[in-house]
Amino acid sequence: MRYSSKEIETAGETSSRKQMEKDNRSQESSLPRSKKGGSSSGRPVIMEAGDRSRKGNSSQHNLGATKADAWEKAEMEKLNKRCENMKASILAWENEKKLRAKVKMDRRKKELERRIKINQQLYQTKISRIDHIGGGAKAEVDEKRRHEELKIKEKARKIRASGKVPVSCFCF
Repeated sequence: MRYSSKEIETAGETSSRKQMEKDNRSQESSLPRSKKGGSSSGRPVIMEAGDRSRKGNSSQHNLGATKADAWEKAEMEKLNKRCENMKASILAWENEKKLRAKVKMDRRKKELERRIKINQQLYQTKISRIDHIGGGAKAEVDEKRRHEELKIKEKARKIRASGKVPVSCFCF
């Protein structure tokens, strides 16, 4: 089950608030209510001289309290909504940045793969060129060796036929 960020944020707050409300209700029900005070808080009311004159205004006091409660509730809702909007915009920003970073990483990865492929092709080209040059050089050496062997065999045949060893001249 997925929860919205508002539900996650207010989950702890709501559960503690509900528990406090339950505690307050249980305290109110255990305390005797004073009908003279007109207070809904459940606390014993001690009336002073100045309060006796306001005894008739208790309904206005309750009306003011309900207005204050309504205002507080409205302001809290506005605050929660504003915070939720801010969190949503932050989350959208995070997601956009993450997506851009991923796209950039993928682009770089593809570029690296392309470069690796090009380098591999260049390497194979160089290796084949080296093999070709080396093979040609080996063939030339073999050809030269066969030619020299033929010369040596021809001279040996002439020496055998004449019986004389050829003289190499070291004079200048």
